Amino acid sequence: MLIDTHCHLNFQAFAKDLDDVVRRAQEAGVEKIIIPGTDLASSKQAVEIAQTYATCYAAVGIHPHHAKDPDLALNDDLRQQLKELLTQPKVVAVGEIGLDYHVYKNTKYENTHITKEYQLKQKQLLELQLELAVIHKLPVILHCRDAHDDMIQTISAFAEATADKSSLGQQISRKHSPPNNYIKPAQVLPGVWHCFGGSTPQLQLIITMGYYVGFDGNITYSSDYSALVAATPLDRLLLETDSPFLTPVPYRGKRNEPGYLPYIAQTVAKYQTTPLSEVIHLSTNNALRLFRLG
Repeated sequence: MLIDTHCHLNFQAFAKDLDDVVRRAQEAGVEKIIIPGTDLASSKQAVEIAQTYATCYAAVGIHPHHAKDPDLALNDDLRQQLKELLTQPKVVAVGEIGLDYHVYKNTKYENTHITKEYQLKQKQLLELQLELAVIHKLPVILHCRDAHDDMIQTISAFAEATADKSSLGQQISRKHSPPNNYIKPAQVLPGVWHCFGGSTPQLQLIITMGYYVGFDGNITYSSDYSALVAATPLDRLLLETDSPFLTPVPYRGKRNEPGYLPYIAQTVAKYQTTPLSEVIHLSTNNALRLFRLG
């Protein structure tokens, strides 16, 4: 069994043939699919799809790109709208959320300037959703591009402050004496760094923090990702397609879909010099554990 832990079946690209896409995924051995939201509307669609298809689950969240939306107010009304979605059946995570400082040329975001004000609002939006994840005891699906150091700092500071206010911090402090009383951020705020593209030192730090790391179809394009994949312990690795984007070889150039997940698993096995069966077994167990899938 394979699990696609990040697939946007709630996007327009799948509006006309969703039944067929889900069927092909099952035929390819992909028996569970997690659908993240990127704003309120797509989060609602993710919930609706999850409640329609037995193999699908939803995540609810607002992507950092939407921090630029002038009508996005970080207030109690937004919290309430997110809460109503997060408490729906088959919602298994908060996401996708995070920080994104990348300049996207030749896209609808090409005129978005990465100003200090924009970065600050992204952080505020992220922290609002991290709070909801803690309240609702849900893992997070983290999006990060060209902002890894900032996000590591933001997540670490949030987790430390949250632990200080909770019984978790007191329990660990009583059990261990310094320097062994480090509370891993993932103990407070479990989750996955989706489509990881940072450096090897950043990867090692994220793993030390206790997080899972997701890899997508872009690892099939060249050997550029081989070192990152090889450096990721299999008990920390998740498989994801990010459909309809990042279509793996041999289908690159076409719309991506969850049925192509085996090609990503095969590439992980190659870079890890590990049997494919072990990659499938461990990554599936990781997903079942993190998202508490039945």
